[in-house]
Amino acid sequence: MGKEPAGKPGLDGEAVGQLLQGAVLKGADPLVLLREAGIDPSVYGNREEGIDGRALVRLIRSIQFRLDDVYMGFFAQRCRLALETERLLSFLHCTTLGEALRVSIRFTGAMSADVGPDVREEHGAGLKHICNYQTVAGVDRDIFVWVRFVWIYRLFSWLIGRPLALRGLCVRAPRPSQENGFDRYALFCCPVQFDAEVDALSYEWSDLTARLVHNTISAYNDYYAAEPDWFALPDRGQSWRERTEQVLVDCQRAGHWSVPVETVAARLRTRPRRLRHDLALEGESFQDMRTRLRGELAAAYLLASDTPITQIGFILGFSEPGSFSRQFCAWAGMSPSAYRTKNMHDAAKVSAATVLLNHRRLP
Repeated sequence: MGKEPAGKPGLDGEAVGQLLQGAVLKGADPLVLLREAGIDPSVYGNREEGIDGRALVRLIRSIQFRLDDVYMGFFAQRCRLALETERLLSFLHCTTLGEALRVSIRFTGAMSADVGPDVREEHGAGLKHICNYQTVAGVDRDIFVWVRFVWIYRLFSWLIGRPLALRGLCVRAPRPSQENGFDRYALFCCPVQFDAEVDALSYEWSDLTARLVHNTISAYNDYYAAEPDWFALPDRGQSWRERTEQVLVDCQRAGHWSVPVETVAARLRTRPRRLRHDLALEGESFQDMRTRLRGELAAAYLLASDTPITQIGFILGFSEPGSFSRQFCAWAGMSPSAYRTKNMHDAAKVSAATVLLNHRRLP
């Protein structure tokens, strides 16, 4: 039998101490802040103790209100809470999450020179939200990145009324570990690349086209007053996109690359027209999804294997090398050979390709 994890579950006291470093540098008493958050001060710096997701929300807000600083003292320049309210007001009137994200990023960039957010479209794979945090000396940058990602994930999920279906996270830090076995990144329910070049969240297009269901500051304040559990794993059924992708992947593994929508709809016990409609509501197209899944697998073979390009084409159901090259170029904007040459030394892309290929490699 394996050794049982030591200590109480949740974020351990050592990490709690790291979260309080910015406040301590600003002269705040960490034990007072813990008491104000309704947390036993004995947790401070103690690996054997831990806090749950509700206590984390209270602690963050306790630090923010005491310092009047959105970023809890981790940046050289304070960002007052009044600016956070203005930032929220700037995007709560938006129609979709994608629109709100872009408005929020523009406002955030103006709030602090220490944040530097950016977005980058990932061809056929969604949108990458890059976060360039410039923390002060004497604080643990890794814990700050994690807690900001948790805040972004929970806020955006609240805005659209359902959990985000993140495509993945990139984290510059190594994988954190706690003696109690708590996995800080499990709550995101997505692949996480550690030791990455940037800190970033990757969103699904279907989430970015989702309409906002909350649009007032009062509703935002009510959300936090209810002390949400930030460690709770999302309880959601699969979306039509997820279910359709699963069927398409199964069909591709069986060598059916041009499976019609009628076949997939029958597997999902719905009608073709209804399936197209439900996918459209999630910002997806059946044809685009089928093409993207094939293109993603082709890219994975190119970067995560030494398989010759001609052979990759045959594996993916193309009878002629020229046909594979034309289709891949239409999907990726470049030939298979150019794609391999350009990205073969990109550790992040090779790592992601390896994960995908291990998951979807054809028998």
